[in-house]
Amino acid sequence: MRKIHLIFVAIFFAIAIPVIVLLTHSYKQLQLNAQYAYKEHAFLVLQMLNQRFVDDMTIEDQRSYSEYRFIRAVPVIGGEEITLSELANFPLRSHFSGIVGHFQMDPDGTLRTPILPDGVLEKIPMGDRNKREAVLYKLQTILMKQNFRIGEINNIKPQPRDSIESVLDQIYKQDLGLNSKQKKAQLKREKRFEQTSEKESFAFNVESAKMDAFGLLRTNIDTTHVMEVEIEPFQATFDNTHIIFYRNVKRGTEIFVQGFIVELRTYLTSLVMNEIKFYPQEQNLAIEFTNRDRSLLAYGDKNNSSTMLLSSPLPSPLANITLNMYVTQKESAPGSGILLFLGIIMLVVLAGGLICIYKLTQSQLALASKRQDFVSAVSHELKTPLTAIRMYAELLQNSWVANEEKRQKYYNQIASETERLTRLIQNVLNLSKLDGNRWNVQLRRDRPKSVLDDFVSTYSKNVEKQGFELTVSSDTDVKDITLMMDRDAIMQILMNLVDNSLKFSKNADYKMINIELRLKDTDLYLAVRDYGPGIPQSEMTRVFQEFYRVENEMTRQTSGTGIGLSMVKKLCTLTNMKIELENANPGLRTKIHFPPLSI
Repeated sequence: MRKIHLIFVAIFFAIAIPVIVLLTHSYKQLQLNAQYAYKEHAFLVLQMLNQRFVDDMTIEDQRSYSEYRFIRAVPVIGGEEITLSELANFPLRSHFSGIVGHFQMDPDGTLRTPILPDGVLEKIPMGDRNKREAVLYKLQTILMKQNFRIGEINNIKPQPRDSIESVLDQIYKQDLGLNSKQKKAQLKREKRFEQTSEKESFAFNVESAKMDAFGLLRTNIDTTHVMEVEIEPFQATFDNTHIIFYRNVKRGTEIFVQGFIVELRTYLTSLVMNEIKFYPQEQNLAIEFTNRDRSLLAYGDKNNSSTMLLSSPLPSPLANITLNMYVTQKESAPGSGILLFLGIIMLVVLAGGLICIYKLTQSQLALASKRQDFVSAVSHELKTPLTAIRMYAELLQNSWVANEEKRQKYYNQIASETERLTRLIQNVLNLSKLDGNRWNVQLRRDRPKSVLDDFVSTYSKNVEKQGFELTVSSDTDVKDITLMMDRDAIMQILMNLVDNSLKFSKNADYKMINIELRLKDTDLYLAVRDYGPGIPQSEMTRVFQEFYRVENEMTRQTSGTGIGLSMVKKLCTLTNMKIELENANPGLRTKIHFPPLSI
């Protein structure tokens, strides 16, 4: 049996190991596919972000240099007219989220903003002038903070030419830390040119003109000179709070710095707003903007177990800001739960199937062993009465017994052994009928008391011959009770139960067998009780198995084949009755419950 056990364990591992390897490989493939899907999604986010930023910058790149003044000349039918600049509207409106304001730095170092008239126009009455001036002050503060030195905040005065040049030099010489690819991307954005007109020149210059103490213009306004304006692409510098976009505009021999400032966090958030707002279920994705490994802004839960999906710089002029996207390992890949479930089911089915086959094989081997024991027991049981019959027959045949009393005794022994042999053979035949479903059940209305009386009258002599006393007791209420029963089955059951009691109680102190017929409520039952050793509690359910004997076949001290209680159990099941065993201390009580009575 141990060898079979080892064989089944080896079969299980031989099948389970390849299955586990296959499931592990499939799980890793699912994880890899999920990571590829996340990477594809991350590149889509990057593409959308880049496109939006390029669209925003294209609008600003194409904006005329004259819009950075309070007034400008615009083409109309028949010529041009002077009107307010588009950037002069207040409150501020821009496609750049988090806009602080637009500004222009004149060659003399003066800081201007399109929302605030200056020069000869500064006397224009405006109800929200304080708010507009607050914007100018904020622009000054941010520019000063990021080293855009354009003069003292509280005392902005015209600066010498070399001073503004030094400022421009400082801007140009900033270490942007661009790699070769980023520098190439910067060069792709080419400068462009605009052609001025007389009215445009007038509008541009009039705002810079100042009045002297006598109310006269200090600077002559040249409206006849038409020139070409060179506009360079936007550049950017930033800190943790703001981004300054600026460009150089060369108008004749003068260089202006034009630009705008946005709040860094607000604008970067707007670039990925769709990802944050419309995909909240992707909690395992993390987005981070960095500058030289310094985090500027992050969304999502990034931890040490996160895997980087991509790392790419933003388009120029924000090439110093890098977009990083990560995927965390909190959640398993889609489909991995089903794969794990199927894997568990496969292993459970495999283990369960092998266990069932092992149990079946074990039971068949045990049954084969019991059949072998049964053959041995039957051979022994047949040999004993046949030997006795033959011995007594030879004594009588050879006239070796002269005493008539002894001859009569031998005749009785032959008859008794013949009855024993007949019962044994009948039991084997009945068991064969039950196993082959050939038992002819004949249910007829009869009285259990009458069946019990017939059994006692036919079997009491056999009990007395073996030195036992058979007692019978019944309740008075059961005398006239009738029900549907198989008389032959009841007789066979009682015979096997009494035979068992005789065999196992031969060494008992009280050689007595009691048969009771009792009625409790609607429960009518027969009980056979002896005063033998009883049955161990652990063996109670096993004694109904075919060919099972409590004693070892090699060392047993009682006769029998191990089919008695098995046949009783089958007869009870076949005739709708129930059998119950209980230790009576001393002895064993076996109850046969009839079907419930109809009241």
